[in-house]
Amino acid sequence: MKNRLFAGLSALALVGAGGVVASIAMPAIADSRSDAAALKRAADFAKAAAKATAKKKWDKAILFAENAVVLSPDDAGYRALLGNAYLRAGRFASAEDSFADVMTLQPDNGRIALNLALAQIGTGKWAAARATLERGAGVIPAADRGLALALAGDTQGAIDVLTAATRSADADVKTRQNLALAMALAGRWQESRTLVAMDLAPAEVDKRMTEWAQFAHPVSAADQVASLLGVTPVVDPG
Repeated sequence: MKNRLFAGLSALALVGAGGVVASIAMPAIADSRSDAAALKRAADFAKAAAKATAKKKWDKAILFAENAVVLSPDDAGYRALLGNAYLRAGRFASAEDSFADVMTLQPDNGRIALNLALAQIGTGKWAAARATLERGAGVIPAADRGLALALAGDTQGAIDVLTAATRSADADVKTRQNLALAMALAGRWQESRTLVAMDLAPAEVDKRMTEWAQFAHPVSAADQVASLLGVTPVVDPG
């Protein structure tokens, strides 16, 4: 991974130096050409990252997305692509860094705010995650924000958000089941079971409750987020 990053940086340096030597009287034109070349290469890397993401080849997606970000660091889309690849690879600390960068560029991006909170939960930063979710209250869908609040340790806040959401005209099964899970995480198992039974056949209710009983007692901070995303967390210094 480092080799690919350093190759990208070296290529940028060579383009810039070559332009200055060949056309010292017109540095602005040389810079423009080098910038255009860098942006073109960044777009190519981003396309490759998107293809790798579609194939769930997370290591390749990370490699390509990292190169895109190096070449075009102010592109929020490239940083979001990188953050998603990190998240799906179970690298929560790196995902947190990438999503935080995106939020600096796009503070009203609800999807990124949710992903940032999930990454923070995965690294055990529950207070930071709750703060992120609070700031994103107006842009993160209630069904998602409520469940994330529960994972971040605010089960009562989660229940309040999700209860209100289930009363809206567009409430769906997802919202109701997220409320059921939040209640389970709060220890309100009978109420949780009643809600689960509204959407599942009797034979499936016991299975769901057994799964949630295990889910409610994670071994590490990353376990619950990893389980929801279907990923395997790895040691990640960020």
